[in-house]
Parts: sequence; structure tokens; C-alpha cells
Amino acid sequence: LKRRGQAWIIFKEVSAATNSLKSLQGFPFYNKPMRIAYSRSKSDVVAKADGTYVERPKKIVKREDVRRKAASGSAPVAQEPTRAAAPAAAAAAPTESQKSIQDRIGWNPNQVAAPTAAAAPKGVTEPNRTLFVENLPLEATDTMLSMLFRQYPGFQEVRLIPGRNVAFADYQNEYQAGMAMQGLQGFAMTPEVKLMLSYARK
Repeated sequence: LKRRGQAWIIFKEVSAATNSLKSLQGFPFYNKPMRIAYSRSKSDVVAKADGTYVERPKKIVKREDVRRKAASGSAPVAQEPTRAAAPAAAAAAPTESQKSIQDRIGWNPNQVAAPTAAAAPKGVTEPNRTLFVENLPLEATDTMLSMLFRQYPGFQEVRLIPGRNVAFADYQNEYQAGMAMQGLQGFAMTPEVKLMLSYARK
């Protein structure tokens, strides 16, 4: 069975897996706290590395089952054998490419801004590579914000300002910062709190 909302992640060392488990346990991801646990069995990647790998037999779909499903109008689906995970998980989910993110939020990094006859209105900050993040929940941490902003290309660092519920997120250029701002504007870190993003003042 294909399980939705789950992932397996492999770490090179158990200590690294333990640190990730402790620091990200309960992290609000799309309004739901993540539940992290060690895998019950060793992953194929780790098994191959330590020399204990044994190939698992592939599941064979009988022709009778295929014909029966075809007759009922449903396409046969061959299930792949479950891959065991290492301490803290197996196969990392592929990261979303910059192009797919651009397509999702309708951002074109190569677009050229139209020339403006007048200066920008007072109070409006010019686009730059640093984002000002407001309306953070009290439980927000540097680790939580890094995990959130690093999913967009060009991420460099995030700086949380203690006691003010605000932070700054740096990207390599203003286009990548703009992409992140469009994608995370109004992101609900908790059911009650939604992020407010703008370009930082220079």
C-alpha cells in the first residue's frame, strides 16, 4: 500500500538521526505537527554499506489476478516491495526543482521589471535579497524557520530576533527572495498564526 503523508530519510550516522529527531519532533508542517520515529528495520542503502544487504524477492502478479481486475474495469497495479528504512528513515524525498516551484507560484526569475517613470511610493521597500518575516508564533525557532525557507532555491540563512516574533531570511538574489515571498506569504505555521513577508529595509 502507498502511504500518504509519510517519508523515510537516511542519515550517515545514528547520532545525526537522533539530533534531527529531537530538534524537529512536533515541527508544524502544513498546519500539522510532524511525528518522527526511528525506522523498525535497516534500509537497503545502509545494508549495502555495511555488507549485510540481501536482495528481497519481487512480488509476482498472477495472470489470473490481472485478468480478473481487467474484467472488472480496474487497471492492475503491481505493488513494489516495501523498502526498509535506516535509523530515522529510508530514501529521501526528491527536492522540488526551481522550475517546478516557479511554475507552481507563477514566478519568472528572468522577467525584466518594466521601467517606472516615478520613484517607488513612500513606505514601499525596493526588492532585495533579504526578506522581513513578521507574525511568527512564540514557539518559532531558527531550525523551524530554516526548514521552511530552505525549500526555495538560493536560501542562505535565517536570523530570528528574540522577543520580537520577527526574523530575516537571506537569499542569493532578489529574484529568489521574491519567489520565496510569493510561495510563503500567508503560510499558516499554526492554525491561528499566518506569516507576513516583505522585503527588508536597507
